[in-house]
Amino acid sequence: MPLIMNIEDIDSLDGLAPRACELCRRKDKVFRCSACLAVYYCGRDCQVQDREDHKIPCKLLRKAHKRYREEEQKLREWQEDLDTPENVFEEHAGRFWRIMGTRPYMVARFDLAHIMNDSYGTPGGPRDLVQDMLDHYLDMLRLSRSDGLGVREIIPALYVRLGRDQDAYDFLRWYADVNENPDYDWGNMSLPFVDTKNADALEEPLQRAWTAKSYLDLSHAVTLLLVKVRILLDLQTVQNTTTALGGTFPPEIIGLIDGKLVRRDTLLRHQSLLSRPEKLEPLMKKIKSQIREVYKAVGEYNPHFWNLMVNNPDACVLQRPQLDGYAQRSEEEALFILDYTFAAWYETPGAVKMLRDLAKS
Repeated sequence: MPLIMNIEDIDSLDGLAPRACELCRRKDKVFRCSACLAVYYCGRDCQVQDREDHKIPCKLLRKAHKRYREEEQKLREWQEDLDTPENVFEEHAGRFWRIMGTRPYMVARFDLAHIMNDSYGTPGGPRDLVQDMLDHYLDMLRLSRSDGLGVREIIPALYVRLGRDQDAYDFLRWYADVNENPDYDWGNMSLPFVDTKNADALEEPLQRAWTAKSYLDLSHAVTLLLVKVRILLDLQTVQNTTTALGGTFPPEIIGLIDGKLVRRDTLLRHQSLLSRPEKLEPLMKKIKSQIREVYKAVGEYNPHFWNLMVNNPDACVLQRPQLDGYAQRSEEEALFILDYTFAAWYETPGAVKMLRDLAKS
């Protein structure tokens, strides 16, 4: 996997790369590598020139795609036995992990998405690839609500990488709420599932889910903090613009808020606040307080995490532990969650600097 240490100008990262030729970065008239389905080229010349760098990840992805397709075909053609019924895709979506015969398929699909990330998922990587990863994980969650492979830990940061902060927050909020409901039946397909919409990302962090001292869902807390940091960065941009305009917001500037000054969809539903300069300072103070609270909770829960995120993000690749579980609060836990979340942080200009400032305060 490409490493952060090899990115020439890490501070220049701002989101994901658009679809473009892997070698010359041309954006028009590009075609997808038919073997790995991960990168694009503008023509054979660039594809040949890039072959030396591309051949290893291409081979790994080609094998992973082949295994995934084969396992899917076997499962679709399955003859019913004591462990696995027929027509599982049509009749048993949501319960896959409870059916033993589906597990080779689920593991093959998980491994495919994992190899995608290892090959081209570094910060600033291809948007199409991250979207493909998210699509795989979301469909795996649809097929297996009980989530035996833990894809719910990976999904929120992928939403953020794609600029879908509101979807990330809705996902986090749904799990925070359902985890408080001991009567929720994961095997009952008639119950609502990950259906929270337009939850208020400006609200106070839920203590039971994101700032608890006894147990913390580390991946969700780290991504929740990033959502808050991205909100604050947008608010600072709006405040700086207000200051430059002498403390007023002409109508034509208010029109720029949507998608220009404010890029996070978590804030667009609060435009009435953004268009009133007197509301900005109290709102920023509130979000800063929330950020400090979650940052402190994460640091107290796992003392390894923030040091790795800021000073050694490549450790999640270079020191990756085996996929056989980890102890809570351990360095191994920190490395796993770092792998799921660090790209979203480094693709957000100003986010890692904010972490450094928090460490000094």
